[in-house]
Amino acid sequence: MNGGTIRKVTVIGAGVVGLAAAVALRRDGHAVTVIDRLPPGEACSFGNSGAMPRNHAMPMSTPGILRKVPGYLLDPLGPLAFRWRHLPALAPWLVTFLQSSTPKRFDHILTTLTRLMQQSHADWSVLLKDAGMTDRVRENGALSIYRSAEAREAAWPLWRMLIERGAQVERLDEDALRAIEPGLPAGYRCAVLEHDYRHATDSHRIPAGLAEYFQRQGGVIRRETVSEIEMGPHGPRALRTNQGEHPLDLLVVAAGAWSGPFAARLGHTVPLEAARGYHVTFLDPGVTMPNHVLFVTDMRLSLTPMEKGLRVGGNVEFAGLGAPPDFRRPARQIENVRRLFPHMRAEPHTKWSGDRPMMPDSLPVIGRSPVHRNVLYAFGHGQYGLALAAATGRLVAELAAERPTALDLSPFRIDRF
Repeated sequence: MNGGTIRKVTVIGAGVVGLAAAVALRRDGHAVTVIDRLPPGEACSFGNSGAMPRNHAMPMSTPGILRKVPGYLLDPLGPLAFRWRHLPALAPWLVTFLQSSTPKRFDHILTTLTRLMQQSHADWSVLLKDAGMTDRVRENGALSIYRSAEAREAAWPLWRMLIERGAQVERLDEDALRAIEPGLPAGYRCAVLEHDYRHATDSHRIPAGLAEYFQRQGGVIRRETVSEIEMGPHGPRALRTNQGEHPLDLLVVAAGAWSGPFAARLGHTVPLEAARGYHVTFLDPGVTMPNHVLFVTDMRLSLTPMEKGLRVGGNVEFAGLGAPPDFRRPARQIENVRRLFPHMRAEPHTKWSGDRPMMPDSLPVIGRSPVHRNVLYAFGHGQYGLALAAATGRLVAELAAERPTALDLSPFRIDRF
């Protein structure tokens, strides 16, 4: 690299984060190639809940979570679950995860993650317009619904933390709630409305649209499997794939849950875990579709109205990368939704499972390798990959050009543990 000028950039990973980085790099005039074994957006970018909030950046490890861990361990089908045979390998990650829940550490993580999310919300507004995808999102907010005012007040300390960081929320009691949400399930009497919450109407169409936009701008996408990173005297010099060898100038690792082995080859042991997500999409539910994204707080479910139907999410399982999915979990989701909507048609429906890249402190890895100057990292976004992708792409492009970055990247460095 000379004076910030880069002739050729290779991005490993065609998920939404890798594609957002590729678009931002291509905008700067670089020759950019994206390599992935799957078509664009076909891993966890395919099956997310479509969430693109401005301020809802709640880390997974929250104060008080330690006392809940025994219950999680005893319920293999609960909203947060751990497979017993994976626990020995998971133990070091879990220790750091629990350490992240102390009030002081949580406060710092929440502030850092919120700043990244706010930047990304603004960057997405520009990117969606430029890529011709404004019709693929809805801006009408999200509702966290509660069965009682007491339950809402018990959760209010966490809401207050979001409000202190800029969240635009409003308490709604039953009359106001039912006036704006005719699709509300019975038994829920109050809510918190997040005004600054957008969601994709089809989560796969966002990365697919980015891929199309990137290629229209002259970017190249190769569907190949990376088998080796060839090292030279000054860092990685080439990628070897099942189709041949690709010389490297600048390498961006944005391979989601599969980024760990690439980072290891480049000199970094990273505490990255696969947070297995599940969803069910009811294609013809036969009930009034919600106007908003609904978070059913007592069941820890999300209900998202999408073009193809009603998507139900909220499951997280730590089973290890490559472990077979446990489709009893979406079956539990179906049961829970039937409790909410007794007259709903469950058939036809689709099921999905995918591995989200989760760091123990819920902060992604974004930055330059301290070992190799020609390596940038962009992975570990957990459940917020879609929401954080646009800002991550901007930051990667700023690093590649050696410009000042929009945010302080020290909390996201790869060697922070």
